[in-house]
Amino acid sequence: MPESEVSVFNSVDAIGKESMDSIADDGFFTYGYFKTLERMKTIKSYPSYLAITQNGKTIAVATCFINPRNQVLGSNGRIPFAQKIALAVNRLGFNSSNIEVCHSPDSFHSKILIEKGCSKKRVLFLVSKKIDDICKRERILFSSFPYVSEFDRILMENLGNFGYVKYPSATTYYLDIEWSNFDDYVDSLGSYKIRKNVRREIRKCEESGVSIVEENEFGDISTTLSDLHSNLFSKYNRGIENPRGSSFFKLLSEYAKDRTRVFVAKRHGKIVGFSLFFQHKGILDVSVCGFDYNSQTKTDFTYFNLIYYAPIRLAIQEGMTSIHFSINSDLLKLRRGCKSEKMYSFVKCHNKLLGLLYNLYVKKKRVY
Repeated sequence: MPESEVSVFNSVDAIGKESMDSIADDGFFTYGYFKTLERMKTIKSYPSYLAITQNGKTIAVATCFINPRNQVLGSNGRIPFAQKIALAVNRLGFNSSNIEVCHSPDSFHSKILIEKGCSKKRVLFLVSKKIDDICKRERILFSSFPYVSEFDRILMENLGNFGYVKYPSATTYYLDIEWSNFDDYVDSLGSYKIRKNVRREIRKCEESGVSIVEENEFGDISTTLSDLHSNLFSKYNRGIENPRGSSFFKLLSEYAKDRTRVFVAKRHGKIVGFSLFFQHKGILDVSVCGFDYNSQTKTDFTYFNLIYYAPIRLAIQEGMTSIHFSINSDLLKLRRGCKSEKMYSFVKCHNKLLGLLYNLYVKKKRVY
């Protein structure tokens, strides 16, 4: 690998839309998404884009965010011992409330974007060294790759060599698009009962007066989308303010309209639900959704049509390769043909003595 230069930027503009999107492999790592996050006043993470250039060309990017009071993820959502370490080292001058996290916010993806033909191990070495430098300079105790896919061989097989400890993080789901039409997709599902239920859910949705359509000018309905998402967010996060206000959808329409697909459910002309996906290089990634629960019934199946059937139909029609879903609702996804993808968290303590104790604790608990 010829001489490479590693630069750290605080704005994705320094890398540029063309360079970022050409190397990105899913919608959560595109220029438009990061630009939206940077412009949002509610975001509480501070970006560091680690860009590796060769002969003036960007050949790799790692997106890192300093997350105030973030949690170190593990098999149960957190590792209590890590929190105890963080509290104990304040007197040593470490910034224990911040963690350097290599991922894309609000997604379940930790990865390093690398151009084909480049030495992945060399890139990982350069990225790891730069993260070490940042943590040393900023006195940050922990760095983390919170969601590394079991299929990401370069990170799975090599992060341990750079002092990172591995343990289970989450399970996400994906659907490979292998059909020429939607009927073939339904016919491929596991059992007669499942196939019958899917067709019934689609029929009942139509009979209830709900229509699912794609909304191209979603910026014009940003307030409605935010309100609908707030209904869902507050249902599972009581007392916490919805971080995706109307500005999120407005800014997405400004910076990432070409990478965003929005489906809305309408009844009597009123929007009663929506789902938003990012699209990049033949892949759909589910992002957010929202609903008017007062307008829903138990038999209109709006949720299933918005989250599964409409995007699956679109992906088949446009010849996409796969759809990436998120965590939870395991059986719902498996019954609709999805496959599981295990995610692992890799965490490094940037103090040798404390890191040794931390590693011993993780091994003792056998969380890896």
